[in-house]
Amino acid sequence: MKRFLAIGSILTVLMLSACGTKEEHVNHGATSSDEVPEMLEVDLTVPETAAAGEAVTFTAAVTQGEEIVEDADEVKFEVLNLSSGEKEMIDGSLNEDKLYSIDYTFKTNGTYDITSHVTARSMHTMPTKQISITGGEEEAASEPDSEPTVKHEKHGKDHHGTGATIVFNEGTTTVGEAVNLVTKVSLSDEPLEGARVQYDIVRIDAEHHTWLDVPEEKAGVYQKEFTFTEAGTYAIEVHVTKGDDLHDHVKKTYTVK
Repeated sequence: MKRFLAIGSILTVLMLSACGTKEEHVNHGATSSDEVPEMLEVDLTVPETAAAGEAVTFTAAVTQGEEIVEDADEVKFEVLNLSSGEKEMIDGSLNEDKLYSIDYTFKTNGTYDITSHVTARSMHTMPTKQISITGGEEEAASEPDSEPTVKHEKHGKDHHGTGATIVFNEGTTTVGEAVNLVTKVSLSDEPLEGARVQYDIVRIDAEHHTWLDVPEEKAGVYQKEFTFTEAGTYAIEVHVTKGDDLHDHVKKTYTVK
């Protein structure tokens, strides 16, 4: 009788151990799945045209999966005059419709880039749209001899806006081969040290963005190794920020075979 009781106890212990192992395996799988966050999506709304002197509303709807993001760390709207290079950075606020927005009044005719810089839940994204302004003051004309030189200098230095000079070369690589993506940043002809540099990498026929924080290897030189897993043409946008006043970016293409 004692023998049968002993055997029964051993079988019960083995069954409980097996159940515990199975339950632990299932829970582990659920935890692993939870560690993969949904991508941050920003739907920027900008009218195609507007009149100078009238208030224009720009909105950014921020979502993660099916959830509306109301706790963004930072939402700023950049207004960039494509003719003069002048820009403003304005803090957006969450309105009653759960959209981040600003009201802005243009004074000068021209074409402007509107970029919403959104940082939330350890991710950053910044879509851009254009707006044309009419009915106001014309942009002050430059001297005929000097205007081409100024424009050539800006494009030649990969300069965006009125801040840092960003040099990032376009290139070609192959799938599965690690490539070193190097950016040189300067300000007033001096290497810009201690900046935050990020790469926004996206294949031009897809929507998935890969964000990389890029370390500084030496004064003003930032580089990061990256391996492309699919062939195609990629847009790489380099973002450079330092403090509250400097945020510049330049976009280049990379061909992956």
